Amino acid sequence: MFFYFSFLRTPPQSGSQSSSVVFTPQVTNDLRTEPYPSSIDIFYWWISYTPQNVTRLSEPAKLTTWRQENAYKPLQIPPPSKKLIGAAAEIDCSLVLTPAPSVTSSVIDLRDPEIGRVPLPVCSLPIRISVSPQQQQRRDVANTTTTKSPKQEAITRSFRLFDDDGDAIPLMQIQETISFDLDKKLWDSGIGLSAWLVHLSSVKNVSAVESSIPSEQQPAVVPELKERLFGSKECHIIELGAGTGIVSLALAALRSVTSSTSQGFHDESCILSTDLPSSMELMSYNIRTNAALYPNCAPTSLPLDWDEELPETVQNVRERGGFDLVVMADVTYNTSSFPALLQTLASLLALSAAHHVADDADDGPRSQEQERDDRGHNNPLVLLAYKERDPAERQLWDMMARETGVVLECVGKQAGAGGLPVEIWLGKRRI
Repeated sequence: MFFYFSFLRTPPQSGSQSSSVVFTPQVTNDLRTEPYPSSIDIFYWWISYTPQNVTRLSEPAKLTTWRQENAYKPLQIPPPSKKLIGAAAEIDCSLVLTPAPSVTSSVIDLRDPEIGRVPLPVCSLPIRISVSPQQQQRRDVANTTTTKSPKQEAITRSFRLFDDDGDAIPLMQIQETISFDLDKKLWDSGIGLSAWLVHLSSVKNVSAVESSIPSEQQPAVVPELKERLFGSKECHIIELGAGTGIVSLALAALRSVTSSTSQGFHDESCILSTDLPSSMELMSYNIRTNAALYPNCAPTSLPLDWDEELPETVQNVRERGGFDLVVMADVTYNTSSFPALLQTLASLLALSAAHHVADDADDGPRSQEQERDDRGHNNPLVLLAYKERDPAERQLWDMMARETGVVLECVGKQAGAGGLPVEIWLGKRRI
C-alpha cells in the first residue's frame, strides 16, 4: 500500500505577496479513505517552473508534524519573499510538500526498489502571486463579486524513470484531480506497475525483477514480455482503464528509449491508452505534457466503454497483426464489471487470432518455424497489476481462464509502505 501527500483544502488560485497562503495538507491512501497510521513530518518549499526550467524560490522548511488528530487543521504559510521573486509584478509559483527536507524528495523515483516506503510527495498547481500593490488592486476589483480566490482543483506529481547521467532528461509529470472521480486519480497499482516495468527494462537478468520469486521459479513469460516491450520489433499495446495514463506514459517513454538506441529501426509501434470518455481530457493533458519523453512512440488517448463494441481505431490494429500486450491496472474494484471487462478482453484477443487466420488463407502452407513465430506474435500477453481491496475480486482469475483462455501467473510485487502489496500478474492464452 502507498500513501500520498495531498490537500484536504487546496491552495487558492491566486494571492498577494503580503498575505498568507491557507491550505490543509492530507496524508491518506490512494482512495483518500484511509489516513496515514502514524505521525510524519511534512516539509515545504516554493518553486516556479516553465517547461524548460524549474527555479526554487525558497529552501525546504518544516511545515508541520501531521497526525490524525490534527488532520483537519488549516495551515498558513508566507508566499515566496519579494527578494527571491525579483522585479516582476506577479509570479506563478507552486507549493511542494515532501516527507524530507531535501529537494530530491519531491520526485518519485520509479527506479527505487523501495518506492512508496514513505508518503509520495505532491506539488500544487501554480498560484499567481501579485507583488506590486497596483497589480493586487486590479485583482481585488476583478474579484469584487467573491470573497475568496477560487481553490485549485488538481495537483501534480513528478516521476523519474531514467538515470540522468549529466543530461537534462525530463521527469514525467502526472496531473490528477482533487475530486473523488476515481478515473482521475493515481492508484497504487498504476504506480507499482510503472515501477516494475522500469526495473524490467533495466535489468539484464529477468530473474532479478522480483527477488521474492526464486530464479528457477520465474515464469518463462517474463523474458517474453521483456523482449516484446524492449526488443527491436514493433509492439502494439492497449491499456484498459488507464485513468490518468501513467502506465501508458511510462511504457511509451521506455519504448522510445529502445527505438532511439536501435540503429536503423523505425518504430511503428502503437500504445492505445483507453478509458471512459470522462477520463479523456485529463489523460490527453498528461500525454501532451510529457511529449518530450516519447518522441518516437507517443500514446494515443481513446474512449473505450467495456459495455460497447471495440472502437474502429482498436479494430484497425488487426491489420497490423493485432496487439502484443493488453495492460490493466486496478480494474478489479467493481466485480459487477467483470463480464464486460472479459468480453472486451476476448474481443481484443480475437483481433490477433483473426489476423493469424487471414495470413494462413492468403499465404498458403507455412513452415513449422513460421507457425511458431506467428503463435508467439499473435498470442497477446496480458499484464495485470492488482491490489486486493475485497477478496471477492480474485474470482476474476478463474473467470478469465474460463472465458478467454488466459492464465495469469504472479511475477512480482511492490510493497509500498506496508499492508497489502501491488501484485504483478502476467500470462496469455493457453493454446
